[in-house]
Amino acid sequence: MQGAGMRSQPQGVPQGNLRALKALVVVLGVLIILGTMLVVGVIIHRLYARNPAPSMPAAALVPGPAARAALAPGEHIAGIASAGGDVAVWVSGPGGDRVLLLDPATGQLSVALAAAH
Repeated sequence: MQGAGMRSQPQGVPQGNLRALKALVVVLGVLIILGTMLVVGVIIHRLYARNPAPSMPAAALVPGPAARAALAPGEHIAGIASAGGDVAVWVSGPGGDRVLLLDPATGQLSVALAAAH
């Protein structure tokens, strides 16, 4: 018979193995918590460490006379993309497609590529 303050041990399991198992569970639990904290920290760091987009000068927001004259009747802008420091404008129309490079700082245009239909 066992006393009130004595704990029963499973038959056939040495006390040292239980201590090692408990230590392993504690260590792995701590590693899981640290790993989770690391992942959350990296996500927060990447969210706040983004480089802001370069701002365009206010003069580039309003097309100048050269940009307005670049579109012939029946042509329309089919797409716009960044091309280094310039802005590439894809112009499509009945005469064919062309890509114009626009310098946002000066408003100057140059034809980069022209293709007939």
